[in-house]
This record gives sequence, C-alpha cells and structure tokens, in this order.
Amino acid sequence: MQTPLPSPAPTRTAGQAIIFIIFALFILFFVVLWNFDLHKTLRVKMVSQNGGDAAAIMAARWQGISLNLLGDLNIVKALALSANDSATLASVSNLQARLALVGPMIGFMAAQQAAKNNGVHQNDDFSRMIREHAHVVRVEYTNAVGPNGEMMFPEPYPGAWGEYADMLDLVAQDGVAAAPDNARYFSDYVGDHILLDPAFYDAVAGRNWCWFYHEAPGLLQNYTDYTWWPDLPDIIIGEYINSEIFGLGLCRRLTAVSDLADTNQITTASNSRGLGNAFSNAGLNTNATWYCYGEPWTAWLAMSQDGDDPFPSTGPLRPQYDYAGADAAVRVMAHATRVTPGSGGLAVSNTITWTAAAKPFGYLPGDEPPTLTPLVLPAYHDARLIPMDASSAAGTGGFDPEWRRFIEQDLPVYLATGQLNCSSYYCNQLRTWEDPVFRQDGVDWLAKNSSQCTAGGGGGGGHRGGRRKGH
Repeated sequence: MQTPLPSPAPTRTAGQAIIFIIFALFILFFVVLWNFDLHKTLRVKMVSQNGGDAAAIMAARWQGISLNLLGDLNIVKALALSANDSATLASVSNLQARLALVGPMIGFMAAQQAAKNNGVHQNDDFSRMIREHAHVVRVEYTNAVGPNGEMMFPEPYPGAWGEYADMLDLVAQDGVAAAPDNARYFSDYVGDHILLDPAFYDAVAGRNWCWFYHEAPGLLQNYTDYTWWPDLPDIIIGEYINSEIFGLGLCRRLTAVSDLADTNQITTASNSRGLGNAFSNAGLNTNATWYCYGEPWTAWLAMSQDGDDPFPSTGPLRPQYDYAGADAAVRVMAHATRVTPGSGGLAVSNTITWTAAAKPFGYLPGDEPPTLTPLVLPAYHDARLIPMDASSAAGTGGFDPEWRRFIEQDLPVYLATGQLNCSSYYCNQLRTWEDPVFRQDGVDWLAKNSSQCTAGGGGGGGHRGGRRKGH
C-alpha cells in the first residue's frame, strides 16, 4: 500500500496575489467613491445653474411687467389730465409710487419660487441677511435723520417702509434660494473708494501689479499705513422711489408730458395698449409728475465692441436693445458633501456658487429703443439672460455674504483703528497689503516691466490679467 504524498505547501505567489487583490479592491473602492462625489458635484452644479438662470429670468420678466405698467399709468395720467379728472390723477400717482417699489419685490418673490422649482434649496445665510435688512428698514429707515433734521430716507408714499419691511420678512420666512446680487441698499456707501472695489483685493491676492499701474497709480509708492486712506463716502440722501432689490432705475420729473415725448409717440403707445387717444392740448401741456428713465439708463457700454477692452460678442448689439438700466442678477450657493473623507477622516463639503443675470428687452414701434423718449412707455416684450459681466452687479456681487460682512463690519473698524480681527478673504488681502515688502515688490516689478501693462490687463510675476468676460 502506497503512502499518499503530502499536499504542497502554499507558495509565496498565492499570498502575494491575495495582497494584490485586496489592494486593488481598496483602490477600486475609492475610485467608486470619487466617481460618486464627482457626479454628485456635477449634479449640484447643474441644479444651481438651472435654478439661478430661472430666477434671474423671472426677476427680469417682472421688471419688464413693472415698466410696462408704469408706462401704461403715464398714458392714463395724460388721459386724466386731458379729461380734467383729478380723482383719477391722484389714484394713478399713488399706484405709480407703489408699483416702482413693489413691482420688483414681486419679482424677487417669484425668483425664489423659480429657483426652488428647479431644485435649489433655501440658503440660511441669504434668509438671515434679508431678515436683518428688514429690521434695518423697519427701525432705521423710519427714524434716521439727516444733518439738517430732515428724514434721511424719505418714504416714496406714506407707510412705504413698513410695507417694504413686511415684504422682506415674508420672503425671508419662506426662505431665500436666489439672492439679489445687484441689490443696492439705500444705506450703502455711494461714491468711489479703493477699499470698496473688490478688484483691489483680487489684485493684491494675484499680485496683479498692472492693476495698480492702470487703476491706482502711485498707491504702491505713496501708501504709509491705515491712516492714509480717505474716509468712506457718505450716504447721500436721495429720492427713494426705486426698490433696493432689482430696482428699475427710474426718476420722477415735474413737467408737461409734451416736453418728454411727442404726441405721435404717446398716441401710438396708447393705441397699442387699447387705452384710446383722447388727448387734449391742455392735458399734454399741463405740468404733472411723470415716471422717466433715470441715471442708469445709458447706452449699454459694457457690451460695446469698441475701445481698448471690447466685449467678445459674435456681432454688434442691435440699436433697439442698446440700453443699460434695469437688470436682475442673482446668486445661488449650494453645498455638495463628499462621501470620500478628507484629511483626518473629517467630512468635506464643496460650496458651489452660480451667478446669473437677465434683462427685460423691448422696443417702441419702428424698432426704436424704449429710451427714445425720457418718458417710460409700455415697450417690453421679453426677458433674456445676459452676461454677468454686462450686468449692474458689482465685481463680487451685491450679496456675497463674506463681502457684505466685510464692508459693513470689518472695514469700518480697520479704517478707525487699523485692526483686522477677522479671517475673511478680504481681511487676509488687507494684511498682505500692509506688509511693506509686498508693496515694494510691486514697485520693483513695475520699474522693470510696466511696459507689459497693456490696456485690458496684464499682471505681475509674468502672468496676464484683466477682467473676465462672457459669463
């Protein structure tokens, strides 16, 4: 009887194969997690883009609706003057005052619903900021007094600030998903100051010496310390007829309507809206208050293809659309939490920001721009997305929480004491700016390379700069 042979002992090769398989599975596991995170981030970005675009278009559409209604009421006012109807005249004036403030706010509310319908969730920071501003409107706007004892923020109609604060509170209560990125609060600083220009901080961060060469010549050489800066601009008392959020940029003019538009233009606009043409000479030549295009309504220079920094559009802007003025810019911020752990096993969340802008467009009969006359007439037919760089939003937006916190809280403390007890991007750039070595680096670079600072950009350290275009 033969003795069975012993089984062969496991070889080193088999053990190495098991280790290799485990290692491969480990890598595959993280590849799957990374792929999941990538697709999740892309999905959040897509949702943010769709929601932001929809919100901007909805807000711009309401701007167009508001402008058309104000134009209709201008015509009705001329008809009331022609009929010597003082009761209608008073009612129309009251409606116009309310509409200029409330119309864009309805657009703000509608923009939130448009963003949420596209999957964007409310942002706690945005809601808090709107709620805080409602408190400012309710308390400060109604009580602030100017140096001469006059109301610093005169109401466009009795009780306006209380109603406005109620609308802000209502939006904040429902949750703000798309923030108004071109908001202009009445309490904001008005005027030029380098420290109120986000481009200054970007130039410091990017060592873009050519920005200083073009925009602030001599600043690098002459700056001493925080006491060198001028005071922040004053808050200028004005006529507050426009909404702070998605405002229409209008003004009121006391004159005869015939001084603003000719009879044919008013009659044609009135007939197109079915309002009739019963205008009398007395009605057209009697002084009244009319809603007209204000200072923002200029040629749309940001879209110009002329000059040193032309906009890279595929063709020239049609004359009937060549006007700046009312537009709506929004900001959407969402968070994509990663499944893949970060350093130390901590959870990682990416913040995705999408900004979008839109504008109401239209034309008067004969393809003439709405601004052919100073008088607002019903002319708006559509709302379209526009490049963010061609909108009225500031470089960093009017509703970046970090920027708002900086200019409202940190910047006044810095200018008064030189202290920077903050950790935001803007505070960090000011700390860099205060370093004499940093400023001397810029002086030295420009002494040798200022010829590279061509119009439209150029940057320190051999990098090209300039403002972004197209988004």
